[in-house]
Amino acid sequence: MNNKQSDNPILATRLILSICFGYGLLMLCRTVVGVAGPAMLADPTLNIDTATFGAILGWGTAGNLMGKVTTGALADKIGGSKIFISAIFFAAIATFIFGTLSTNSAFFVLYFLTVFAKAAGWPSIANIIRASFSENRHGRIWGFIATSSRISSVATTLLASSLLLIFSWRGMFFSAGILTLLIAAVLIKTLKEPEKGLQDSVQPADADNPTSLDDEVSAPHPLQTLKTREAIGHFIRSPRFWLISLGVSALAVLFEFQVFLPIYLSETYDLAPAYAGIASSTFSLGCLVAVFSGGFIYDKLTKKSLIYALGLSLTLAVASLLLLRVLGDQGSTGALELTLTVLLIFLFGFSISPAYYIPMSVFSISFGGRHCGLLVGLIDAIAYFGAMSFDFIGGAVANKEGGWQDFILILIVTSVLATIIMTTFLYLDYRHSRQGNA
Repeated sequence: MNNKQSDNPILATRLILSICFGYGLLMLCRTVVGVAGPAMLADPTLNIDTATFGAILGWGTAGNLMGKVTTGALADKIGGSKIFISAIFFAAIATFIFGTLSTNSAFFVLYFLTVFAKAAGWPSIANIIRASFSENRHGRIWGFIATSSRISSVATTLLASSLLLIFSWRGMFFSAGILTLLIAAVLIKTLKEPEKGLQDSVQPADADNPTSLDDEVSAPHPLQTLKTREAIGHFIRSPRFWLISLGVSALAVLFEFQVFLPIYLSETYDLAPAYAGIASSTFSLGCLVAVFSGGFIYDKLTKKSLIYALGLSLTLAVASLLLLRVLGDQGSTGALELTLTVLLIFLFGFSISPAYYIPMSVFSISFGGRHCGLLVGLIDAIAYFGAMSFDFIGGAVANKEGGWQDFILILIVTSVLATIIMTTFLYLDYRHSRQGNA
């Protein structure tokens, strides 16, 4: 084995870890605003109330939606690594400047730009993975990166909270921005992957598969010669695009339950806020376990087996929500009911995560080809729109007397729809693979 090939496993590991660290930095730049919220509201030099702070977050969501589409197209044209690094530097600078601001309109603009940059993460990562690894490794790589994203959301919240213990809210933004800039400077080198070298080092998972990697690389992708506008037209004419978009949108709504969990547990079981937050963390724990193991399992299953595996997983999600509603109907708030609720929350997070993270990411690379960043951005934008809509609707429903039962009923209906849509998508994807279509 020559030196270049022997170094490839190390280079591949370095690349994946660099992606994880880079995405964690983007998460930090987004998280600091939420952590700083109470301190900003208490700052007498600012004219901010809860409604204004909600508007800041709303402008951030708008930046996310806009960023998912535009940065995905840029990643396809310029390259995933360049856009990924540029997004980290842009988010770091915007975070630093945010700490100097005093007017509401400036807060709106800077947070829009910060989350716009953060939105580039997933589409640019899709391009890096497509260019650097063979298709039979995509599932496990996405599983690892999805696991890292779940860990980083917790870690960056703890880091931002720790900074706020030491500095003012402005000092927290300065520290987060400088830290991000310093680490991003290191990532410039580690994210310069030898794309062809990595491709050459990855062997097919099935040694008996007669299709060689050279055949896979040399076969032209159907979208290879299409321009961005033509690629979008190709996407919207595909039933699979709409199914995966609607399916991920429904799953994004289910994921929004985690935002409401502390309040749900606090009001349903009279828990103190700190204990409600600890209990709600079982959702994230279930997600971590699922996406870490799910990526490896995904690569081992055939497309036909995936229909049953993910269909069963989503059916468990429906069952966990039904049981949560039954527990709520009983009106008992004892230790046993609380324990069962926490276990069901873990099961719910465990059940929906593989279907949410992996199929869309793997499909986007295989179906989108060199336009995979654009495809990821379009699907994510639709998903975030669904989640944003549910935030308003779900909050209004839960705020009513006995509203949590209706809230969970909405989730049950959404979960059933997600199961139907995702299994239909997986079936069509299996049928297309049998026909040899893109």
